[in-house]
Amino acid sequence: MWGILAGVLNFVPYIGAVVVTGGAALVGFLQFGTVEMALTIAGVSLVIQSLEGYLLTPWLTSRATRMSPVVVFVGVLGWGWLWGGWGLILGVPILMAVKSVCDRFDDLKPVGELLGD
Repeated sequence: MWGILAGVLNFVPYIGAVVVTGGAALVGFLQFGTVEMALTIAGVSLVIQSLEGYLLTPWLTSRATRMSPVVVFVGVLGWGWLWGGWGLILGVPILMAVKSVCDRFDDLKPVGELLGD
């Protein structure tokens, strides 16, 4: 359950990591009964999420799609404004799909180049 929750909330910038870290700290405190263990579990959870969310995922996404970071940022802002939380979660996959389609059709290649690096 925590893995699925962490995976879904990892797409929500900043707030998702805080919610999962707080939940892991609470469960650690309830299970072990000490503040030190709760802080250790929260710290490890935050480090893992930070490495994955701010280093690994952006690096792999940029290698796979070659999308411009500015386009991703503006796209997440736009989809988040349009659809709220669902837009924050689905914004990047939608942009990746649009870029993939644009790269495959000759008439849309200029749009694909605009979305790319």
